[in-house]
Amino acid sequence: MTNSKKLQLLEQDIIEILLYWSISNPTVKPTNQGTVNTTFFVEVPSLGKFVFKIYSDTTATAQIHYEHALLQHLQSCNLSFAVPVPVPTNSGETLVTINKDGKILRAALLPLILGQPAERDNLIHIGAASQALGELHKHLAEFDTDAQKSQLPNWGNLENIHPLVAPLDVPRILELEYSEQERITKSLIELIEMAPSLYKTLPLQTTHADYLCPNVLVNENQVVGVLDFEFATYDLRLLDYVAALDHFTRPSKQIPNKERIKAFSTGYAKHISLSQSEIDKLTLAWRLQQASCIVYWTGWLLEKKVTHQSVVDGVIKMLQLEDWFGNTTGAPY
Repeated sequence: MTNSKKLQLLEQDIIEILLYWSISNPTVKPTNQGTVNTTFFVEVPSLGKFVFKIYSDTTATAQIHYEHALLQHLQSCNLSFAVPVPVPTNSGETLVTINKDGKILRAALLPLILGQPAERDNLIHIGAASQALGELHKHLAEFDTDAQKSQLPNWGNLENIHPLVAPLDVPRILELEYSEQERITKSLIELIEMAPSLYKTLPLQTTHADYLCPNVLVNENQVVGVLDFEFATYDLRLLDYVAALDHFTRPSKQIPNKERIKAFSTGYAKHISLSQSEIDKLTLAWRLQQASCIVYWTGWLLEKKVTHQSVVDGVIKMLQLEDWFGNTTGAPY
């Protein structure tokens, strides 16, 4: 079944499913956004605008409930920006499970947060986004403090972040050139050995784990919304920091930009100061974060969610970063 047919089939069911929220006569349009889930814009004149989300089959129900509980916690934190807290159904649930023609659909209704995605070539946006990340980390640290609710593995645990991929099989699966295979394999072995020391010594807390431009909405240079908490888990605060740092400070296929790094670190520091241990281990954590992406994306490649070239591009990006670290004197941040 093609994507267009799949979307058409789902659209025919949306109005019926929306009755769980007592919504009638809505205007429904596909968003044509998102890599994992299927989403639709829903507009109801008397209620406003929403996003209707149908979760991917690969997302565990327990993780969805975890995400919803986290969003409800953040709703109580008086944040300076909005988060998409699921709208309860008539019976008070935030997740609806439906058997449609033998296929299980899990759906949620979220408020539509208006804003434009942050631009990573805009220093003001970078500063605002990192400041919002610091604020978010401050309140995420108050949720699931004993790691009893989190469902996903640590993103720095390379051997367990995707069930289909053993890290050292990545070079073979991607069919990399011999020189690239050697470099990536060497890095993966080193990072697998060193990652446990980071988890023993650095601060752990609930993290967003997908803090990218499309998930950070701005209006008039201020962050007005943060989206997509579906990868959130209990993890290294520093790993979340460097994932966002990498995204916001590296122009496409280039090394990190120091002016952007300064804007990012300055914004984040308005709410949180990294510990000295985190500063000392930032380079290692940054490398680990890049390796984590490669391993996870390789799993997505096997699931046919991404292209081979997109994962290879990630490998090139990781090697560029390692070269930059090797050529940079002093702290690269």
